[in-house]
Order: sequence, then structure tokens, then C-alpha cells
Amino acid sequence: MNQINKYFYLIILISTVAFSQFEYGIKGGVNITASGQIKDAIIDLSSKDKIKENLTGYFFGGYSSLKLLFFYIRPEFQFSIQNRNFNSLKLNQSKLELPVSLGFKLLPILSAFGGPNFQFNFKPKIDEIELSEIQEKTDLGLHLGIRFHFGPLNADIRYDRGLNANELSLLDKGNIPISGTIDLQSNIWSVGLSYKL
Repeated sequence: MNQINKYFYLIILISTVAFSQFEYGIKGGVNITASGQIKDAIIDLSSKDKIKENLTGYFFGGYSSLKLLFFYIRPEFQFSIQNRNFNSLKLNQSKLELPVSLGFKLLPILSAFGGPNFQFNFKPKIDEIELSEIQEKTDLGLHLGIRFHFGPLNADIRYDRGLNANELSLLDKGNIPISGTIDLQSNIWSVGLSYKL
């Protein structure tokens, strides 16, 4: 490699570092919707026909971000609680999530982002019903969203969709055997805030 090429690459490296910014902070928000259903249930549960598409829950965690001119890379770590409401039952599920976003600034205060979301699923719970082990404890999804930037405060709206089918089975209710499966595939809208520390 000749001297001119070495100087050229050195200038590019210095410029990239000079114009990049590293930041980190905390984040939290609410989960709004999800879909799923109990399938093939053979007992008379009032919730067997369909699962409501409203999911209430929340998430909290932290993030780091590396800004490079108009782009940024933002890995996040969050703990998420999701409550799926049936007609008479409530399924509680918690997850550890590692979304990694590639963002692009559309305007000084607005960016679009997307990327993979790696998830570890804890076993869900329904009161008075025994469930099988979850089919997949680890999962992969994709997320897309928009983020508003207000100085150290950011607000985002995102959609997260699981890529893998994920189910568990109903086993018994009050020691009476039952059957049926619950679809746990992620299909979530969320609204969140993050704050740069």
C-alpha cells in the first residue's frame, strides 16, 4: 500500500471518529397490542373462541447508541412484561429482549429505524391452569419504527413481529385434564421514551 493510500484511510478514520457520537441512557414504555389465540381447545372455556387483540404491559431497560453522520446503531437491553387478556383469563408473560436498530435521520428531530430483536421467553402463567413448557425459549423477531429526538429525550413508536411460530399447550384446570394450544408469536406495537444520561 503506497503512502497516499495510507494517508487517505487515516483521514477517513479520523473524520469518522470525529463526527461520530457515542451515548447511552435508560428507556421504558408500554406495549399496546398483540395477537394470538387458543386453538383446538376441547373444553368449554369462555376464552376458547378467540384472544382479545389488546395487550397491556410495559418494558424498561437501557440503550447505547453510536452516531455516524446521518446513521446510528443502537443496541438495547430491556425487560418486558406482557399481559394477554382473554374473556375470563389473563396470560402473564415476561421476556428479556435485545433489539438492535439501524437508524437513519430523516429530519433533525425525526428518524426511522429497524433491525432484529433477540428474545428470551420466560414461561407464561395463567391462573388455575397448568401449562406445558414453552415451545421456544429463544426467539428472533424484526422491529420497525420512528423516533422523535428532543435533545436528551427521545420518543419512539415501533412494531415488533416474531419470525418463528411459538406455542404452548393447556394441560389441566383444577386437576381436570384439558387440551388446546396458545399462540405466543410476537405481534406488538409499543410506545417508548428514552433519556440520554
